[in-house]
Amino acid sequence: MSELVSFGGDEMRLPEDKFDLDAVAQLAAAGFPAIAPFLDDLVFWVADGNWPVAGPVADLLVSAGTDAIPALRQVLQGSDAIHQYFMLLLVANRLPPDIAAALRGDLERLATKPTTDQIREGVSELAEDILQKLRN
Repeated sequence: MSELVSFGGDEMRLPEDKFDLDAVAQLAAAGFPAIAPFLDDLVFWVADGNWPVAGPVADLLVSAGTDAIPALRQVLQGSDAIHQYFMLLLVANRLPPDIAAALRGDLERLATKPTTDQIREGVSELAEDILQKLRN
């Protein structure tokens, strides 16, 4: 069962599965900062960009701005290259440069010292692309 939280008389909850767009809509309606306590949990739903909830959850993470950075870094410092790829593609790539700059160290590591999985999944190339945008 998902954790329920009341916000302004409405309940919101984390998605229960990759098709749970209703939960994402409730979170989006609550907006930031109400969703702040869920950021660490929300990054899970961007693990596969083909999931219906991935795009809308990515939108929530982008809207959280600097507050999402610790949760994003948790993924970028992990070992799941596919999750890292979609986090870079759907979230980090869309952050304003001043916010994305907080990920510079992680992006440089992914671009210059990638694992075999990160190379195969395109993580290193995407990290370099984002770094290039930060340099311009």
